[in-house]
Amino acid sequence: MSRKTARKHILNIVFQAEFDVDVAIEQIMATYDEEYKTTAEVTDESVSENELMDMDEDKINRLRTIHNRDKKFIINEAEGIVAHKEEIDKLIVQGLDNWDINRLSKVDLSILRIAVYEIIYADDIPNAVAANEAVELAKMFSEDKSPAFINGVIGKVIALTENKG
Repeated sequence: MSRKTARKHILNIVFQAEFDVDVAIEQIMATYDEEYKTTAEVTDESVSENELMDMDEDKINRLRTIHNRDKKFIINEAEGIVAHKEEIDKLIVQGLDNWDINRLSKVDLSILRIAVYEIIYADDIPNAVAANEAVELAKMFSEDKSPAFINGVIGKVIALTENKG
């Protein structure tokens, strides 16, 4: 699974954690993993619809399974975002112009948290990649104006973190 696809899973988990604040991220991940195995559509972009028609159910279920390597990345990011939410949110607030963090949609806030987490804590992910991936997530899962808004906020956060370094 690509990191782009993994970020979709992270977004789902971080979004869910926003509503289940008293539930441990491990439990959210376990529930998500079980639901994903049983209800998710196959998202492997290398598999065409015609190929899917020829596959047996076991093969399709293997495609739906989040592999351990990917699961480790997803869990590490989700746990990191939840553990550092206060610090991440402070940076998001600094990146907002005349806007209150509580007015953000839960989807946009979750996307911003993923990007800011990667900017601060994921040394193996360049800031430009974190920003671009956030914009792509916003294009897929948020409102029409969100990609530009998210890009602007992340740009400010990157400038803030680079000035501190």
